[in-house]
Formats: sequence, C-alpha cells, structure tokens
Amino acid sequence: MTKWRTVRVRQELVDAVEGTFDKNRYQSLSEFVSEAVQIRLDELKKDRKKMENSQKSTEYPLIQDRLLFTSKHMWALVTSEGNVRIGLSDYAQTHMEGIISVQIDPVGSEVKKEKPFGVVETWLFKFDLNSPVSGKIIKINNIIHEEPSTINKDPYETGWVAEFKPDNVIALEEELRDLMTPSQYKTWISKMKGAQIVST
Repeated sequence: MTKWRTVRVRQELVDAVEGTFDKNRYQSLSEFVSEAVQIRLDELKKDRKKMENSQKSTEYPLIQDRLLFTSKHMWALVTSEGNVRIGLSDYAQTHMEGIISVQIDPVGSEVKKEKPFGVVETWLFKFDLNSPVSGKIIKINNIIHEEPSTINKDPYETGWVAEFKPDNVIALEEELRDLMTPSQYKTWISKMKGAQIVST
C-alpha cells in the first residue's frame, strides 16, 4: 500500500510538471528538469558568493584610498578648497552599531590635533571624536544630527562629521605626514582583529 501511494504521488508530480513546461521549447521533460536544476544551482552559487562577500566586508572593513587615518579610527580628506573633512572610519562604525546621537563643538571652535571635538553615542557607550589635525571648525554635517545612523550606513560620504580650516599650510602638511595611509591603516586594524575600540 505504501509503495502504491509513493508511485502515485510521483506520477501526479510528473503530470503537473508536464503541464507547465513549454513543449515548444523543450524536447522532453528531462531536458526541462535539467535546465531547472542548473538554474537553481546558479542561484545557489550567487547566494554563496554574496555571503562570502558579506563576510569579507565584515572581516576586512572598507578603506578608501583617498583618505588618511588616525589610530583613533578617524579619517581625513583635504578638500579642493584646502580645508580638511573629517569622519569616522568604517572599522569604527562597525563597532558602534546603533549610533543614536552625535554631539560636535559649534562652528568657529578651535580644535587641536588629537584632542576631542565631539562625542558619538550608542545605546551602550560614548566615543570621543579626536581631531586628526588642528584648525577651526567651519562646517558641521547636519545630516548626522538629524539621522545619526547615517554614519553606520555611509561613513565616508554622507556620514562625514565636520570640516576644518587648518591653522596654516605648513602645519597641516606636517600633521598629515603623521597620519596613516590606507595600507598602513589596514595593517593597523588587522593587528587589532577581534579587539574592541576604546570607548569613553
């Protein structure tokens, strides 16, 4: 009885498949099934590749070649006007999931290199924003005030933090030389793999 039911179910399945595949396109049911299996295998390969890329992204944070970095996980970019745009690195934001608040010193404030000019707050802790260079705050990114999680989503573009006007060109050049290149920063964080960033 059990064997009869199994055979009947299989035959019903075959009948259903035969009723759906395009007889003008496929010469036989086996050809249809073979193509369906191949399509599914291709989908599984794509899903696996996406998963591997996602794991690599988590293991090796995004580092942009045009930026310079500090050991406090801040990045700096000299703009076409000669100012310095500053933000948090991707490595930092991955360790600060759920940013809920960003507090920055007001425009016009003088800031010294390696000194804090603001604070990022998550549900768990606060993190000082230490400036990569000395200068005056001339612009603050209002987007991160309205939506702090923008730093988590896009730390290098829409999630930038502030823009500084350097004290002078010579001093800026010296301070920039003290920062890490992308390759140096990548080596730095690889040594910190598995370690949490220092919070306040």
